Amino acid sequence: MISFIVCSIDTAKFAGLAHSLARSLEGAAHEMVGIHDARSLCEGWTRGLARAHGELVVFCHDDIEIHADGLAARLAHHLERYDLIGVAGTRRCAGMDWAEAGIEHAAGAIVQARGDGATFCFYGADGGGDAVPGMQAMDGVFLATRRAVAEAVRFDAETFDGWHGYDADFTFRAHRAGLRLAVVLDLPIVHHSRGRQDQARVRYHLRFAQRHADALATGRGPWVDAMEEVVVPDGLPAAYARANLARLQAWTREEARRRRALAERPYAAGRNDPCPCGSGLRYKECHGQR
Repeated sequence: MISFIVCSIDTAKFAGLAHSLARSLEGAAHEMVGIHDARSLCEGWTRGLARAHGELVVFCHDDIEIHADGLAARLAHHLERYDLIGVAGTRRCAGMDWAEAGIEHAAGAIVQARGDGATFCFYGADGGGDAVPGMQAMDGVFLATRRAVAEAVRFDAETFDGWHGYDADFTFRAHRAGLRLAVVLDLPIVHHSRGRQDQARVRYHLRFAQRHADALATGRGPWVDAMEEVVVPDGLPAAYARANLARLQAWTREEARRRRALAERPYAAGRNDPCPCGSGLRYKECHGQR
C-alpha cells in the first residue's frame, strides 16, 4: 500500500491528481489522503500521515500529473536504496531555496506547464543512472519515503506555519540525521503552477537560516537555466532519455564554468549590476567581493 498525502482546496486539482495516479499505478494498492483544510503544508501533511495506512508514503502537491508507468515498482526500487527521494534538489544546501548554491550542485528535472505550453526544466543528472545520490535538500513538489522515516524526521508545523520552507527544513534535517537522500530521474512530473512570491518568503528564509546556521554552506554559485519546450505526454520519453539528460548535464556544467570564469575577471560588472555568473546577486555581493 502506498499512501499519497495531499493538501488541496481545489476539487478539480485533487480529482486530476487521482486520475493521474490511477493511470501510473496500474492497479497497485494505494490511497489518497486528502487534507482540505490545512493551516500549512507542515500541519496538513502531519495530519495526513497520522491518517495514512501505507508503508510507503508520498507527500506531493495537488497540481501535478505523473507520467511514469509502473510507478509503484519505481518507488519501491528507489526506496530500497534511499531513505527519501524527490525530483529536484541540491548536494549543497546554502539556504531555504534549494537552488541557492548554484547549478553545479543541483540535480533533477521537472516539466512546468502554465497554460501556454509546457517547458522541460533540467537541473542535473550526473552519474548516468536513474538517481543522483548525496542530496542535502529537495523540492517539496514530490517527496517519497517510508512511514518510519517520516515519523522520525517529522514536519515542523510550529516554525514553518505557512507555505514556504516546509520542504527544505524536512529534507535538510533528514540529511543532517544521516539519512540517504536522492533525486530520481525516472519520474516524469508535470507541474501546473505559476509559483507564488510573497513577503512571507523572507520571514521563512530567516527562520530557516537561523535554525540551520551551523550547517549551511556559504556563498552562491552560477545558475544556468536549461529549459526546452516539450509536448505532453508524447515528448516526455525523449526529454527524460538518458542521452538527453547527459547532453544537458554537459552543457549546463560547461556554461556554469564559463560564467564563473567571466565573473572572476576584475571589474567584470558594475558593483550594483547583476553578477555575470547568474547567481541572482549583485556583483558586489557575489564575485565582486574583493
